[in-house]
Amino acid sequence: MSQTSELDGIRTLDEFVIQLRALKMRVGNPSITEITRRVHRDWRRAGRPRSEWPARSTIGNCFQTGRRRPNSDLLLAVVRALAMDDQDLLAAWSRALHAALGEAASGPGVRVTDKIPPPPDGTLVRGPLLDEALRLLELPGNGRTVVLEGPVGAGKSTLAHELGRHLVTARHARGPVLVADLHGTHPAAPPATPFTVLGHLLRVLGTPMADVPASTERRTVLLRRLLAGTGALLILDDAYDAEQVRPLLPGPRAGHTVITTRRSFGGADIGGRVRVPPCETADSLRILRAAAGAARIDADPIAATLIGEAVGHLPQALVIVGRHVAAHPDWPLADYHEHVVASLALRGGMGRSFAASEQRVSRDARRLLRLLTLLPAAYTDVRTAARLAGTSPQDAADRLTELVAAGLLEHLGPGLYGLGRLVHSYARARLRLDEPVSRVQEALARLHRRPARSAEAVGR
Repeated sequence: MSQTSELDGIRTLDEFVIQLRALKMRVGNPSITEITRRVHRDWRRAGRPRSEWPARSTIGNCFQTGRRRPNSDLLLAVVRALAMDDQDLLAAWSRALHAALGEAASGPGVRVTDKIPPPPDGTLVRGPLLDEALRLLELPGNGRTVVLEGPVGAGKSTLAHELGRHLVTARHARGPVLVADLHGTHPAAPPATPFTVLGHLLRVLGTPMADVPASTERRTVLLRRLLAGTGALLILDDAYDAEQVRPLLPGPRAGHTVITTRRSFGGADIGGRVRVPPCETADSLRILRAAAGAARIDADPIAATLIGEAVGHLPQALVIVGRHVAAHPDWPLADYHEHVVASLALRGGMGRSFAASEQRVSRDARRLLRLLTLLPAAYTDVRTAARLAGTSPQDAADRLTELVAAGLLEHLGPGLYGLGRLVHSYARARLRLDEPVSRVQEALARLHRRPARSAEAVGR
C-alpha cells in the first residue's frame, strides 16, 4: 500500500482518475455504495452538514474520465475512503491531485509571487483613483479589502500594483507580500480554482507540500492563521467572480487585500469598490506623452486627442500606440487616423484581451455584440438590441447584462448600453469573419422594419 511511485508521473486529471480506479481494485474493489458510505462516515465525523454529503451517483462520477470541473475535496475524500488511515499514501495522492490541477510549480497554471511587479514605462496611475482606493481600504466594514473593477485595458492591474507599492512604502503593509494571477480572463486556461490558488499561497509562505491541507476549507483556515497579525499584503489579479475570491480572503487581521476584475461582483460583502473607467482627455495626453515623448504629442495636440478618442481613452491601448509613435519619428501624428490606431491597439494585445473576455459569455451574447456594430450610434436600448438579434426584449436584456458583466459594454442608464470605440472596432472586425452576409442583412431588415401596429391603432 505504501508504493506510490505510480503517482509521480500524474500530470492530468484523467491520469489521476485512471490511478484512482487502480487503487479501488487494489483495495478489494469496494462498491460505489460502500465508498459512498465511507465518505458519509468521514464527513459526519468532520462535522460537515448532511446537505453537503454527496450522492452515490456523484461518487461514481469521480471514477469517470473527461471531467472539466472536478470537486477536489470530494476526490480526496474518495481517496481517503479507499486508503483508510494510510497517511503517507493520502499525502502522495494529495500531491498528485495538485499536479493534475496545474499546481506543480514547474507546470502551467496559476502564478503566485512574493514581489510586486516593477512599474511600467511611464505612469498609468490616476491619482484620484489611487486616493479613493486607499480611503476605502481603511474604511470600517470593508475588511481592509478593495476591489478594482473596470473594462479591458483600463489599468486595473497597474493601479493595484501601485497601490501595493504605496502600502509597503508607507509601512501600512509590514508582512508578507503575495501576488496571485487568478486567470479570470486567461485566453488559454479556465479561472483558477480557490483550491489551487490556496495551495500556491501556502507553499510561497513556506508550508511543505505534505502539510498543505486536502480541502479548500482547511486551506483557507491555514492561510488565515498564518497571516493573522502579520500586516500582509495580498493582490488577487484578474478575478473571475466573488465565489472564486471569497475562500482566498485572509481576513482583516491579516493586512490588506487588493482585487482586480473585469466583472462587477455585485453586493458589498467582499470589500470597497473602485470603478476604474477609461481616462479623461487630460490623462490620455499625459499617458501619450510618457510613451511617445512630450515633444511629439505637444506638437499636434489635436491629433493626439483624436488618438485618445479612437482607442476609447483606454490606458493600455494608449501605451501601445504611443510606443509606435516613438518608434516611427518620421510619421506625422495626423497620419494616426482612427483605423490605423485601432489596428495598432488590437494587434498589440487588446484584441486578445477582448477575445478572452468574450470566452466568458454565451454564444448568443457574442453574436449580439457583433450585430451592435451595425447601429449608427455607439449605444443601444433593449428593444433595438432585440430587433437586431431577432429575439425577445427579455432575452436581449439578458445578453446585454452578460456583456456588461464581461466588461464589453457599459451600462449607461435604465435600459441603455454603450459600446466603447475600441470594442466597436474589435466587434466590427469579428462581424465580418463570424457572421454570413445573409444573416447581417436579415438583422438590418429587422432593425429598419416598422413595428407592427396593433388592431386598435389601425382602427383609429
